[in-house]
Amino acid sequence: MLEFISSVWWMIVTLGILVTFHEYGHYWVAKKFGVKILKFSIGYGKFFWSRKDKHGTEFGVAPIPLGGYVKLLDTRDPDVIVTEADKNLTYNSKPIWQKALIMFAGPGFNFILAVLMFWVMFVYGKNEIHPTIGEPQKIMLQAGALEKDQIFELNGYEVKTWQDVSLELITNGLDRQDISMKVKRDDGHIYDLQLPLSKLPDDVEETEMFENIGISPWRVPISNRVDGVAENKPAEIAGIKAGDVILEINGEETPDWYAVVEKINKYIKGELNLLILRNGNTFNVTISQSVFDEIDKNRRIIGISSEQTDEKSREFYRSLVFSNSYGLLDAVPAAFNETWRMITVSVEMMGKIVTGKASLKNLSGPITIAQVANDSASRGVAWFLGFLGLVSLSLGIINLLPIPMLDGGQLVFLLFEKIKGAPLSEEFQLKGQTIGIIFLLCFMSIAFYNDILRLVT
Repeated sequence: MLEFISSVWWMIVTLGILVTFHEYGHYWVAKKFGVKILKFSIGYGKFFWSRKDKHGTEFGVAPIPLGGYVKLLDTRDPDVIVTEADKNLTYNSKPIWQKALIMFAGPGFNFILAVLMFWVMFVYGKNEIHPTIGEPQKIMLQAGALEKDQIFELNGYEVKTWQDVSLELITNGLDRQDISMKVKRDDGHIYDLQLPLSKLPDDVEETEMFENIGISPWRVPISNRVDGVAENKPAEIAGIKAGDVILEINGEETPDWYAVVEKINKYIKGELNLLILRNGNTFNVTISQSVFDEIDKNRRIIGISSEQTDEKSREFYRSLVFSNSYGLLDAVPAAFNETWRMITVSVEMMGKIVTGKASLKNLSGPITIAQVANDSASRGVAWFLGFLGLVSLSLGIINLLPIPMLDGGQLVFLLFEKIKGAPLSEEFQLKGQTIGIIFLLCFMSIAFYNDILRLVT
């Protein structure tokens, strides 16, 4: 319940910041061009809080936190009576270039916010891990990669983090395009490898990309042997003892302690059936359900602990951790580079979705946003700022799509108006708006379906 409340809260914070900044872009530019603003709404529906400024603009907050709007004075609005004195304050009386800038300002402010968020993120700094691979499998093994190889270049691009690696492997993997890879080994030498992504099976989706490439992060080796059992906890009650080796959980293999933790978390609120190896014999142990940790009430446990890891492995892992931070000035180009890179990747992925190379399962709705917002906030300030920057970019890009009801659709209407030399008919625009609403409803339905599917699986 606490996680649900936290997720909802961080979703409201995220959308509140992004929508406010987006709508303020429209508001600020419209005001600069002398357009009268009637309403500035954060959220949809009837205002539960509002106030008016001296210019007559009503600022309000509505209960549905999935967007917002700025209502401009317009003679075409049937709900508004425009006096003769106010006609020069209407949106539709302005030149096309001014109207276009007003429409573009919302997404434009989202891009500005993204740069700002990335800049603060880099100045604040966040701990990252150099992309060092564990035991290579499949395509990585064919490429000649070795355990503890540190990747620092993919397809000619410098990579510093696992996020960098993910972006390059997924985007090129979807195209089944072979790429070059440079790795640094324990001996300090640099090796050039060729990663044959063309060998990926045709039916592999993005979520399965890493598994089929055969790449995983290097982790400190921890065996699946139980070192300690807490008193009066589910594991002890079920008969598990120190020295037991956990081979499977609910029929899924657990070759190391990471797999043990993963499977326990996977079935955290259900029954756990463990296959145990003890003194050369195997047998099954059933744990009805995990319990809440007395120290951390947000965590559920069964009451077992792992063996201690060796100091050499711990020291190597510590050598991989670094602070991804910059000075105030150096963070500026880094923020712009990150913004441009994420824009190109986002647009490329959208293109792949349209062409069918990428799955519609990539579309996410408010439930996923809430979960990721909560997760990034729990990781720290820098992670949440990076998340805000990424979602702000996505909001800006989506709003520039040439779909009626979105800013991009309005820009297309203005382009047609410029070509035609006269405003488009209200009937034409109304039909366009209807098509846009239908498209957005389909888009949102898929996103909601994906969200629910992720929850139930």
